[in-house]
This record gives sequence, C-alpha cells and structure tokens, in this order.
Amino acid sequence: MKRTHIAVLMGLSVLLASAAAGQNVKVRVRAALYDRDLNVKPVPRLVVKFAPTAAGTPPSTVQTSLDGLAEIELPPGKYKVLTEKPVELFDKSYRWEFDAEFRKPENTLELSNDNAQIGSLAGGRDARVDELAYQYKRVKDTAVTVWTEHGEYDGLVVDPAGLVLAAQRPLDGATYLVVQVDDRKRLAAVIAASDKEHDVAVLRINPAAGELVAAQLSTDPGALLEGERVFTVQTGDQEKNKKLITGVISKADAEEIVTDIKCGYGCTLFNSSGNVVGIGRISGGHTHIRPIGMASNTFAQARQSLSANAPPSAELLPVFPADYYPSDSLRAPGRGRWEKDVYSFKIGDFYVEIYTPIARYESAAEEYEQALKEYGKHPQGRTRPAEPENKFEPTLGFAVVPKTKVPFWENMAKASNAPVILRYKTGFRNMRLFCGAKEVTPIWPGHVVAGTGFNRNVVLVDESSMGSYIYAYDAVSPQCGKVKLEIYSAKEGEPPLERVLDESTVNRIWQDFEPYRKLQGQTTQANSVR
Repeated sequence: MKRTHIAVLMGLSVLLASAAAGQNVKVRVRAALYDRDLNVKPVPRLVVKFAPTAAGTPPSTVQTSLDGLAEIELPPGKYKVLTEKPVELFDKSYRWEFDAEFRKPENTLELSNDNAQIGSLAGGRDARVDELAYQYKRVKDTAVTVWTEHGEYDGLVVDPAGLVLAAQRPLDGATYLVVQVDDRKRLAAVIAASDKEHDVAVLRINPAAGELVAAQLSTDPGALLEGERVFTVQTGDQEKNKKLITGVISKADAEEIVTDIKCGYGCTLFNSSGNVVGIGRISGGHTHIRPIGMASNTFAQARQSLSANAPPSAELLPVFPADYYPSDSLRAPGRGRWEKDVYSFKIGDFYVEIYTPIARYESAAEEYEQALKEYGKHPQGRTRPAEPENKFEPTLGFAVVPKTKVPFWENMAKASNAPVILRYKTGFRNMRLFCGAKEVTPIWPGHVVAGTGFNRNVVLVDESSMGSYIYAYDAVSPQCGKVKLEIYSAKEGEPPLERVLDESTVNRIWQDFEPYRKLQGQTTQANSVR
C-alpha cells in the first residue's frame, strides 16, 4: 500500500510539475535612460527580443509604448534579452544584450544606463545633443502624408486608434483618400469629422495594419512661453526624408502662435516638450499657425464616431519605392536609339505618354541638349542650363492629356495679327489599367490641372484636367497576356476609350525595368544571407 501511495504521489507531482511548466509567466519591461543631471527619459518604441536558450524554441518580441513600458507573457526559463537597433540619446548610443531568467508568475525587467552597452556618437568628443533633436526623434513617426488624387499634404497621427489630423480644404471633392504612414505602409482613409470654418479634418485609418505612434496634444496656448524653442517635422517628397526645423516663439494666444519657423499649410508645431501646440493655416494669402485647441471639437466628434462606424480596409496599398533606379543603367551600352514613338499614342480626344525611368532619362537628356543649343546661340545674359540630376523613381507612369481644338467663331472674331485661340476638347476623369483580367492598383491615381499657355502664335485660353497615374515597376509584364487601358472622359455618359498595348510596347516596358529587378534580386539574396 505504501509503495502504491508513493507511486501515486510521484505521478501526481510529475503532472503538477508539467502543468506548472506549461504556464506562462508575465514580464513587465520598463525602458528609461537618465542624463548627466539625472533627468529620466522613457525609451519609446524600443523593440526587445527574448531569445530562449533552449534550442528549437523561437524568440519573442515586444515593443515599448511612448512611456517606455511593455508587457509580455513567456514560458518560464532562461533567455537572452537583446535589442537589435541602438537608441540614440543625449550624446550616446545605447543597446542591450544580456542573459536573464524568468520563473516567477510576475517579473520586472529594467532597461537603463546601468545594464546597457554604451557607445559614443561623437567619436569620443564631449558633445551634447540638443533637447529638441531628442524630442524630434521621439515624435517624427507621428508625421504622415495624406494623399488625394490632386496631391500630397501634411498629416499627423493623433490617436493610436487610427485618427489622423489634416487640413480640410484639400479634401473637398476628393474621391481618393490615402494616408502614407511610412515608406512601407499606405492605407485607405475616410473622413471621421471635419470643420470647414477652422479648415481642419480628422481622418480615420485601420490600426490593424500595425501599431501607430500618436502625438500628444497641448491645447492651452497660454502654457507656451515667449522665447520657448519649438520645432516642426518637415516631411520630404513621398516620405523619403523627414527634417527637423526649429525656431522660437515670440507670441502665443487663443488666436495665433507667432514664431520664426517657416511652417507651411497643414504643418504641425511642437513645443519643447514634444507636444503638438499648433497647426498651419492659410488666411489672406499668408500662412498662420493656429493653436491646436481650435480643433478640440473635431477631435471629440471623430472619437465618438469610432464605435459607430466600421474602420476602412486594413489592406496595405502599393507604395512609392524608397530607392531610385540605378543611374549607371540609364545609359547602358547596347540599348540603341531611343524610340520615342514606342512610349506614346493617341486615343480619342487624348494623348497618352508612357513613362519609365529610361523614357524619363531620354526625355530629360533631349531637353537638356536642346537647351544647350539655345544657350550656345545666345549666351549673353543667360545662365548655362543645369545638367539633369538623373535620379528617377523605379515606377511606371501614364500621362493622359486632352487634345485641343481651334474654336471657329472665336478665331473669326480676333484681329488678323492676334495669336490663334485654342481650347481643350474634353477633360480627364479617370483611368484603369488591366494585367490580363486583373485591374492593377495604382500607387497614385493623379489628377492634374491642364493649364493655360501662350506664345507669339498661339494662346490656350481655358483649363482642363489631365491624368498622371503612377504604378509599381512590375505592374506590366509579358506574363499578363493582355495589357489594356481604359480612359474615361469628363463628359457624362461617354463609354471608356480602350487601348490594348501591343506586344512590343509591353516587352519594352518590361526590359526598361530589368536592371532594377536584378538589383532587387541581389538585395533580397543579401537579406536572406544575413
């Protein structure tokens, strides 16, 4: 009997041990650094990896919040704790890599100066990093770009639930509304709330596509101090660059914030603590910075609408490439003469131009050569034309321009020596591109104003609309089978104009991107090796 009881107890202890081993433990992470004056700064958006020492078990990762806090559940055991990217703060670089063991139901992991691997950012100099530079690095990811079919505008993430602050006026009549969060994340957006009087709108995107960093708002302009240093985040062309621009406040009240910063339409102003205090607006032909508090009601309406309406799609849309076409392949030997006619055709009342990096280069080179000839004939008092930079995005573009006509009666009534009057025949509404039976989603379905113009012999007296559609480099290929364009006129009720690209045109487009495809393949291979 005693042996039986012992056997039962041993079996029960094994079961209990197995059950205990299967339960996860909680690990609370706190990442914070202190400066020379012992001022503590949380480390936001720090990715911390927990790699089990036991073979065959995959690592787990967690990212800290804006307060430098995070929480994760892990199987109990020994881990190597490490951060892949260093943190730059003050004049130092900080990264963490050490062994830790988590056995208790609840554990705390402190990441600080005391257990960090610290490097110098200034080659050993006793440099001091500007406080605004630190705040800029903390909040720059809150600055985003809002796209409509008419162009790009500044935006700011103001709530991690997917709310984005933007100017209201550029959104009027827009049928295409997208927010580009970074160079990889581009999402459909809807207007959650807007205020025409104050020219402010709050857009909504789906946060399920990835964690969003939200800016903190400071709605009391009276809290700003005369002489306080402030800054703005300037977004570069298609998210390739973001820049820090600093200045000083000379006046702040409930109507306006006056600073020496050149803050454009829709820009956001941050105070020295990294909180948003103002937004740029145009009034009387000039840009003024209005206190962010004037948008408080719009924020409240947008937040109330979150539960009442479903978010837009979380599907990631095509993005502008973060790199450029290899310039040494633009003039590669053996390419032969540029056949301009391959890249253009007429359809109905429109001219269509196809743009690849090769076509853009050849067109720019042709214009440069022509400008040099003109300069050579009359150099006196003129500046020598600048050589093209030859930096082209690896994208496929279609420009759709309406044709012009000569109105009979208007030209009959003009003086005999007056220039010929021209008007546009139609306007552009939209375009669709098909690879086989599948419609290709554009990176940007641009609508551009086809403007007026004149010279000694001709005057174009009205405006219209033209298309500037941009697609990914691999949107068109011989594998499509059939590549078709549908072009829609602005005239109501007209059926679309259709054009199937011939095989030689499709092959030429595909060949133009061959150097970039090779470069992408090499990059992918190098990443897989790493």
